[in-house]
Amino acid sequence: MMKYSEREIKVVIGASYGDEGKGLMTDCFCKAAQRSGKACLTVLHNGGAQRGHTVVSENGFRHVFHHLSSGTFSSSDTYFADTFIVNPMVFAEEHSGLFPDTKIYCSPKCRWSTPFDMMINQIAEDSRGENRHGSCGFGIWETIVRYESGNAVSFPEFMEMSRSEKTDFLENIRDKYLPERLGALGISVISDEWRETIFNDKLIDNFILDCEYFDANTIMTDSEILENYPYIVFEGAQGLLLNCDLGENEKHTTPSFTGAENPVRMIGELSGKNDVEVCYVTRTYLTRHGAGPFEGECPKDEINPHMWDMTNVPNGYQGTLRYGRLDVKGLRERIDADFAKFRSLPNVEISLSITHLNETGGKLVTDNGAVSPDIIGIRKMYCSYDEYSVK
Repeated sequence: MMKYSEREIKVVIGASYGDEGKGLMTDCFCKAAQRSGKACLTVLHNGGAQRGHTVVSENGFRHVFHHLSSGTFSSSDTYFADTFIVNPMVFAEEHSGLFPDTKIYCSPKCRWSTPFDMMINQIAEDSRGENRHGSCGFGIWETIVRYESGNAVSFPEFMEMSRSEKTDFLENIRDKYLPERLGALGISVISDEWRETIFNDKLIDNFILDCEYFDANTIMTDSEILENYPYIVFEGAQGLLLNCDLGENEKHTTPSFTGAENPVRMIGELSGKNDVEVCYVTRTYLTRHGAGPFEGECPKDEINPHMWDMTNVPNGYQGTLRYGRLDVKGLRERIDADFAKFRSLPNVEISLSITHLNETGGKLVTDNGAVSPDIIGIRKMYCSYDEYSVK
């Protein structure tokens, strides 16, 4: 592949607690690349398989992307950056269901989750009862903790092991690390149902097959691969109000940078001229999953009693989606604070995408009543009145 001296780069960032419409906006940008005939690469740079980004294809197929790029239906290739956490089990399930005709690249530095990280996460959430943190149950934080404990190897190193060595590595996590970690979390007894799942004879064998599938369907490479694309989309996960540096509410945030940090670093390493557009995405109202502070929270009926979110259905770990009114001043302040970090890069502009306008009559829902989206004061604006398109 050739290296490009000029590139068009789009950065998609959630402006609040996630669930703003980042998948829709990512697909919109990837479609623009497809129409222009430019090869496109989508970079997943934070979080992991807990992301749930909904895209509806041109033939009406609706899919919630967890591990693949939301630009997949628009022929965008995917790159898992070194700050992304891969999950071979979730990847295998999603990829084998879609069989996309796109290339998928992966940094050899990516941390990777095992089923035992997910189980520790879920057992811990179950034990908290009414004091749940609001985790998705995908083991993102537990993967990070395991890596910090030293019970980890890189994915390429794991794949170089013999079958028996792979089994021994995973059994050590199951038999030694898992009970130690649960003990550190104050959990000394687990249910027979969980024990049966953990020690299922086929679990490790099936996971090794998932790892082999991941290895066969991804290309290990560092971020130099970005040099080979004239159009790049950075698809963020979660939102600015869940950023890992919000230390006062650490247990209710996500353990990654949800805003500028990763894209600024990676774009700054690229050669040539890079024209960058940073697009912040918001609904016309606020939503939040799980526990944690939520200023402006209100009953859904105060926004629109008839709307229904097909993606964010109630679940055992995050409960029911919570709703709230927008604080326009706070929204603009956090966008400005994040965008300031991009000013170290040349040729950068800001834009705003407002989704779910159909649910609120084209207005923002605030404590001061319904107001025009123009009040946010960002001149370049995208608007969406459904989950299919952006204007």
